[in-house]
Amino acid sequence: MRDANPASTETVRIEVFLRNNASAAVVEPLRSIVSRARCLEERAIAADVRVKTWTSVRTALEELSDAGPSVSLTVDAFESWADREGYTLRPAFDRHETDSMLEHRPATEIQVPTVCVAVYEDDDLQCVAPCSDGDRTYTVEECLDALEDGSTRPFPDRGEPIRDGFGDATETAAQTEKGE
Repeated sequence: MRDANPASTETVRIEVFLRNNASAAVVEPLRSIVSRARCLEERAIAADVRVKTWTSVRTALEELSDAGPSVSLTVDAFESWADREGYTLRPAFDRHETDSMLEHRPATEIQVPTVCVAVYEDDDLQCVAPCSDGDRTYTVEECLDALEDGSTRPFPDRGEPIRDGFGDATETAAQTEKGE
C-alpha cells in the first residue's frame, strides 16, 4: 500500500465487515470500530467508508441464491491479496469441509471474522485486516490506527521506513519491533 498524500487524486475506500451473528457482548466494541472508521471520512485521507454485514456461508448454498455468490467472491479476493502480499488470513478466516445431510459429499464452508477491514485505493485492494505474516497478526485496530495517522500502509515491510501522515520517515518497522 502507498502512503496517503494530501495532493493525491487517489480515491481511498474503507470497507468494514461485521459478522451478522456476532455475540451481543461485542456490539459496543464493534460500534467503536465503526465510529473510528466513519471519522476517517473527514480526516486527511478523506476516505469513502462503507459498513457491511456478512455471515459465514456454505458456498454451494450461496451459489443457489438469486443474488449469487458475494461472501465467497469477497473472501476469494481477500485471499488473492494475502497470497500476493505474503500474508495469510488464517486464523481469522477459515475455509473447511462440512458434512451434508442431503448429499453424500462434503460442502465447503467459509467462516468470516467478527470484524474485518479492507482498504482500497482507486478500487485496488491494498490491505485486509486481520491478517498475519506468520510471525505477527495485524489487527483491525492497528489498521485503523495507521489510517488515522494518515497512512494507507498499515503493515510496512520489515526495514521499510514507517511514514507519518506527512510523508516523513519516522523509523523502520524493524526498529519499532525492537523498541528502538
